[in-house]
Amino acid sequence: MDTPTTLTRPAPRERPARRRWYFHGFNKPLSWELILRITPRLPFFILIPLHHVTSFIFVLCTGKERGAVRRNLRRITGTTGMANLRLTYRLFYNFSRFMVAYTEIRHLSVERFRARLDSGESETLIRELIREGHGVIIATAHLGHWDLGLKLLQIFDLPVHVVMLSEDPAEVTRYADEARDNPNLRVHQMGSSPLLAVELMLALKRGEVVAIQTDRPVGQNVMSLPLFGAETQLPTGPVELAIATGAPILPVFILLDRGRRYRIRTHPPMRFERHGKADSEAATRSAMLQVASMLESVIAENPDQWFNFYDVWPQPASRAPEPPHA
Repeated sequence: MDTPTTLTRPAPRERPARRRWYFHGFNKPLSWELILRITPRLPFFILIPLHHVTSFIFVLCTGKERGAVRRNLRRITGTTGMANLRLTYRLFYNFSRFMVAYTEIRHLSVERFRARLDSGESETLIRELIREGHGVIIATAHLGHWDLGLKLLQIFDLPVHVVMLSEDPAEVTRYADEARDNPNLRVHQMGSSPLLAVELMLALKRGEVVAIQTDRPVGQNVMSLPLFGAETQLPTGPVELAIATGAPILPVFILLDRGRRYRIRTHPPMRFERHGKADSEAATRSAMLQVASMLESVIAENPDQWFNFYDVWPQPASRAPEPPHA
């Protein structure tokens, strides 16, 4: 039998460079134990100065994260100098509140949580979308407290499928897993199964809920898009699911409010029609531009609650960030 001298292979699909979401070494079991064991025993008037102390320490000790946050905030808001540094400190302060809120996720009942929540018409809107029978894609971001949002979804008594990427060791991730645990919640790790997209489509066909964060590029399903006037990569998974199944995308964000209160920011549902194969890329890009515009709106309103501690817009080492276009 003759052996062919050449073999034609399809060109491999280019994978986006993997980014590190943070560089510090504080995400360890001891840190979680201190937060979850000690802070629930402290009176609220002690927590406020404690938030400031820990925020000040982290701003000083996490130079790479601080630099990335400052560059991101300059792109979003146009602030420089001390105004930019104050906004950076507010973001670190809010992240301290975000971490301590995990004590409430574990112990606060849904009823008591709703009493602290300014939900507006969001619950009514979600129920209306559920009644349509096509499932609902809850699109959120690393903005405010997304895990509190998962807790709130218990009131709809439906299976909730959450897509996540965890690169931390199990002894660290178990704390957040335990906090958000509920019988209707199923967490899908990104890349854990080649049939994940099929599982999510079937869940939507059954009228269930899929929750996905839309602001960090992971895997191969990403697209370069303008965000605040500069190109960055965003994940296309939520849009591809919506086009394939007809399920609406509902952007929902649980934002930190004053004291121990929270508020829901909900954008109008987004619906995308299925197109022929020849038009699929253009349809996906058009839909992704709508998602990017939605993200711009909510991030611009709450820049100090967008907890991304890496360069969302990677900058060449020899160039300063361009002025904002928000």
